[in-house]
Amino acid sequence: MKQGSKQRKKGKSMQAPTRPRRLGISTYRRVASVLRRRISSGEWQPGDRLPALDALVEEFRVGRVTVRHALDLLADEGLIARHRDRRGSSVIAHPLDRRWFTLALNLAELETHSASIRVSELEAGPWERPLPVSAQEGKPGEAYHRVVHLHHHSDFPHAVAMTEILIESRVYAELEGSAEDDGAAPRDRPILERLAARHADLGHIQQTFTIGEADIELARHLGVHEAAPIAELRRIVRDGGGTIIYFGHLFFRGDLVRLDFSVDLK
Repeated sequence: MKQGSKQRKKGKSMQAPTRPRRLGISTYRRVASVLRRRISSGEWQPGDRLPALDALVEEFRVGRVTVRHALDLLADEGLIARHRDRRGSSVIAHPLDRRWFTLALNLAELETHSASIRVSELEAGPWERPLPVSAQEGKPGEAYHRVVHLHHHSDFPHAVAMTEILIESRVYAELEGSAEDDGAAPRDRPILERLAARHADLGHIQQTFTIGEADIELARHLGVHEAAPIAELRRIVRDGGGTIIYFGHLFFRGDLVRLDFSVDLK
């Protein structure tokens, strides 16, 4: 028995460390990322118990407090349940279950997605720089107004998105002037929904979806760590005459976004 124990210890000492490489991210968040991936991959499924605290401490070579913080983070995300008795923690949800934002492909879907969203304004003012678009993307208007919003979802404690929008000044003035009219979407609704509600001349909407990383500002506003995955949506709205009336960058928490599509095999 002692010899076998020594052999196991020797073999274990030769294994590559499983502790994630340091990237300027809190250690407990790096541990939580590994545990979250095990849930999303199906290695751990709803109803399964997670390894004991001491086993996770040994695997990741971190302190007990670090592992507890990682588990608390997953519990706050609704992925696991922490038990006060000796049962430890268990999986209660799949990460995909909480990814409620999908890329809308028509105006009706855009309106549906914004139904449970409320916005708060961070900044607003005239934009005095050229519109950062190519000639193929549309004709710039005469002047633009810049609006920076945080988007809040009724079921989530942090802001779920940050948007930086340049809207043609004439259209912005019309939106603000009609905010109190019957049938107009209130000011705490996303700008595109407000445009649709007043039947604005929406001739074409172009969207480009990419994945990036959270910088210091996004991390602070969205409640994520720096370099966390961020889904970025670049959106251009042209009127019927080809003039760009809306140019926006929308930054979403990466853990809330999903992209569903089918492949036609015919």
